Amino acid sequence: MFPTSNRGFLKFLIVLIAFQDVAAGVAGSIMADLIVAFPEFSPTTVMLIATIPGLLQIFPSLFYGKLANKFSKRALLTTGLILFIIGGIMPFFLSNLFAIIVFRGILGLGVGITLPLSIDIITGFFDGRERDFLIGFGTSTIACVGAIFFQVVGGMLADSYGWNYGFLVYLFPIWILAITFMFLPEPKKQDVPNASIKDVLFKAPKTVYGFTIGQIIFSAFIFGYVTNISIIIQTEGLGNATEAGLAISLFTTGTLITGFIFGRLRSMLPNMIVPLGVLLTATGILWCSAVGSLTMIFVASVLGGMGLGIVLPGVLARVSELSNLAKGISYVGIAAAGQGLGGIVSPYMFATLLGIFGLEGGRSTLLVSSIGLFILAIVWAVIATRKSPLPIHESEGQTEVA
Repeated sequence: MFPTSNRGFLKFLIVLIAFQDVAAGVAGSIMADLIVAFPEFSPTTVMLIATIPGLLQIFPSLFYGKLANKFSKRALLTTGLILFIIGGIMPFFLSNLFAIIVFRGILGLGVGITLPLSIDIITGFFDGRERDFLIGFGTSTIACVGAIFFQVVGGMLADSYGWNYGFLVYLFPIWILAITFMFLPEPKKQDVPNASIKDVLFKAPKTVYGFTIGQIIFSAFIFGYVTNISIIIQTEGLGNATEAGLAISLFTTGTLITGFIFGRLRSMLPNMIVPLGVLLTATGILWCSAVGSLTMIFVASVLGGMGLGIVLPGVLARVSELSNLAKGISYVGIAAAGQGLGGIVSPYMFATLLGIFGLEGGRSTLLVSSIGLFILAIVWAVIATRKSPLPIHESEGQTEVA
């Protein structure tokens, strides 16, 4: 275990890794500008700039267990951050849409490594309620501080100089790469078997698959907000790219707020915490779809983000508990892949749903998103009530690492 006198600094280094884990959504704040910049392509195609990181995030996440057994945490961290930085910066130099999408995919590969890695490192140094706090604080609070920074600063750069300048904000993680590489200690290597892909993907507890499917659906509906709030604000004359970025940032501010109290909420409502989070997000997005002022969109965005700050760490914490570290099996990558898959299917899902009901994008997308999330919350709650309460930190296959 890390020396007690340095535990505070260790926690800082660990949660710092999560700073860029949701920054792939920075394109949402300049989506309206991107659609204007590429008029020869459909909005659904242009939205791949925001959603393609989620698709490429899937692959390293699914194989994270194998990667973690073969490579050191330091090597994985360095690789993930380098991919993130290169994939983030390169669109600044490009004017070809498909080249931009390719590099956004490279950014997604980096997130696909660092997201499960941040959870893995936490479980390698901490356990119990301290572990729950750090998972909530890292995946919600710190990740959302990062998102706020990328979205607001990216929007400001785009407004001031042009849409491509928004991508220069990805220069910032260079200092994170430097400080974590220099000071983050390597967790003690555990003498565990090298679990097969078959064991991880096809022999997981049913709860893992259930949470992952829920994560896919939740993320798909969330991206309806991320990719459309900028369009609503700018096309309706409510604000510019900076203010669109601020709306998304306030959404993540709500996530930050609940990240502080996630551990306590989960101990109070171990089975119902995730359905509650989905319900809050649905309410916030429905409110956004109905109001006509920028101020009220900001308020509603905070409420929606509070739900996200419960759902994301709630899913990851539960799946982490179901992992069997003694056998080298971690299911965190599966849940992380579900998050990415939801993002990539989102534009096509909404295009289909809106087409069926004869609706256009913008506010209609938010309305459909909120309805879908309300249904998901109800279904998730019904399933949760049918299960007996699970004691936190004591579930099948869990071996905690102190």
